[in-house]
Amino acid sequence: MGIKDEFHQKAILTCIDELLKKPEDDVCMKNEPDESLACINYAHNLTQRTFSSLERCDKCNKYLRGILHQGFICQDCGLVAHRTCAATGLPSCTQRPMDERSHFIQFKSFFGQGLCIQFKLDESPAPQLLINCALELEKRAKNNESLELYNLYCATPPSEQLQVLVKRIEENPNNVDLVDFSPVCIASIFKKYLRELPDPLIPVQWYDKFLEASKKRNDEECTSTLRQLVQELPEHHKYALHFIMGHLCRICQMEHARGNKSPPTVLIQVMCHIFLRPPWERIIQVVYNTQAHNRIVELLLLYCDWGETLPEFASAPAIPPRKVSRMGSTAAYYSLLEKEKEKSMATMSLQEAEWYWGDIKREEVNELLNETVDGTFLVRDASSKCGEYTLTLRKGGANKLIKICHRNGMYGFTEPYTFHSVVELINHFRHDSLSQYNASLDIKLLYPVSKYNQEEELAKTEKNRKVSETVSKDFNETSSEVQTKRHALDALKELVQVFRDQTTIQEKYQNEAQPHEIKSLEINSELLKKRLDLMSESLLERELTTLKPEIHGLVRERDKYMRWLQQRGISFSKLNQIITRNIEEASEECEIDTDTLPHNDEKTWLMLNCSRTDAERRLEGKSDGTFLVRKSRHIDKYALSVVCNGSVNHCIINETIKGLGFTEPYNIYPTLKDLVLHYATNSLEIHNDLLNTVLAYPILACNDNYIGENSSIFVS
Repeated sequence: MGIKDEFHQKAILTCIDELLKKPEDDVCMKNEPDESLACINYAHNLTQRTFSSLERCDKCNKYLRGILHQGFICQDCGLVAHRTCAATGLPSCTQRPMDERSHFIQFKSFFGQGLCIQFKLDESPAPQLLINCALELEKRAKNNESLELYNLYCATPPSEQLQVLVKRIEENPNNVDLVDFSPVCIASIFKKYLRELPDPLIPVQWYDKFLEASKKRNDEECTSTLRQLVQELPEHHKYALHFIMGHLCRICQMEHARGNKSPPTVLIQVMCHIFLRPPWERIIQVVYNTQAHNRIVELLLLYCDWGETLPEFASAPAIPPRKVSRMGSTAAYYSLLEKEKEKSMATMSLQEAEWYWGDIKREEVNELLNETVDGTFLVRDASSKCGEYTLTLRKGGANKLIKICHRNGMYGFTEPYTFHSVVELINHFRHDSLSQYNASLDIKLLYPVSKYNQEEELAKTEKNRKVSETVSKDFNETSSEVQTKRHALDALKELVQVFRDQTTIQEKYQNEAQPHEIKSLEINSELLKKRLDLMSESLLERELTTLKPEIHGLVRERDKYMRWLQQRGISFSKLNQIITRNIEEASEECEIDTDTLPHNDEKTWLMLNCSRTDAERRLEGKSDGTFLVRKSRHIDKYALSVVCNGSVNHCIINETIKGLGFTEPYNIYPTLKDLVLHYATNSLEIHNDLLNTVLAYPILACNDNYIGENSSIFVS
């Protein structure tokens, strides 16, 4: 599941173990009299706490479940309890022995305390730790322009580094030197502090009010309500929110100045559940309200006054659509533009409409809408050729096909048909949501794919392709040169080994030689040693070392150009295909001829009737890289079983419209055979750090002769 934190792993596994317990395991515990209920009045000073280790409830002796705000702790006696146990009665502080009270000192954490006791309004705009983290992150951002600032907040630092920083903060929260820690670690502490607040930045008492405001369809009206609600927040929460939003605005300014014109969508998605959450008894609502959380944080960040001016983010114009993300509020602006054109559009014929493409194939439509934003659309003639039309709309990253029907001169999606023309129908749904027709399509027809702008798009695409190929060519030439040097170095190492063997033979013969032969053997031995030393100090090694900075510089330059091209609509998958193709052409002579591999015969690795257990049994004890492909046991998909580091690993093979693969954007292989042949020479490590192997040996082709002859080819 990608969970790397050791405590989080233990916490989840412990919950699973408890769920798997048989009911009779707890019978004895339930039958024991609860002496704690004898005391009705309690003097506990209970506060919510996020525990960083597994703890048991002092009442029921079961583990506290979860990884955040797992339960309560008494600040006076250290008693730990579930929420439900705290609600049904606890032993009083006076009933706990003194030797049991001492352990709670470890729980007195700086994290998890309320905002109101963390700082004074007349002295500071926010808690000192947040101020220190924000200032340090902004300082690092100014000094290092290669930092991807939005990604700082969604990356995960090494757990050891994070624990060290947490420990230092616990020891002295107001005077921690952050210089020794990475920006990702500092950003994680920033989030940890906010996440573990007993009452979030937007308190739970205001949660329903903010959620209700997010339901307003008009962005201006919604933003106005949110501004008013922010002013009603408790003073400490309002001041802290103002400081944090100001910090995020400055982060956006610096990222925008570096050339990243995209909206801070990643930042918004990370913060949306940290800034606000429902009360714990309704915490499951987080799952259903994610979209509302995103909208609230987006409108707060972009349209409320936090004392900082945000830059103009890139957004798709109405004509033509661009392959960039857009903030929801810009739709209102383009809606106004469309209304200005409404009169002229009312009299427009279908043939004149920019979004009508006539008789084109579905594959061409998919190509036109590929990588576009939600709300992009076009209309074409229906495949049935019955005078009907098909609306293709981008929604949820996929193409939705909607049939436009007609009868008695009227058009519509479903009866009764109420529109006099296709143009009238499309214009209507450019201003009104399609949810009137289908509840799952809560979206408008926002961005038409214009048939009049394709030449411009093609010219731009060609220009971008040439730029990417130029950068790739420079990179590939250097890579090829390095590869040649490496081959030369390998040859040199072989030659050195030959000379060492000769030296050993000389020493052996020298001990057995006749007296008159010793002198010539000594001279020959000395000559061999000199040549060996000369080769050992070869300039090739130093040349490779001097090339490393140049390679790193080219890699940075390539990444800069790739980022520039992505901002202008070229997808990552297309860039990767161009670079891969150029690398393949540059190193064609050094590559393995995949046509000769046994992988071409699917019978050597495709075992559809093999179960997961059978796969593990068959692959047990086999060499790393031995593999087979089978049917997955739970879903109608394929699965790869491969040996790596001595153990059998299983990977689901996804099947999408674009093709097969393990994950986006690499779901591009037309058949299983194409996928297998690619990973026969390319490591799976790109998808999983632990799978540092290629698909070297098909399970049914794994005989000793084959492995012996070909093992040198498959080097991961």
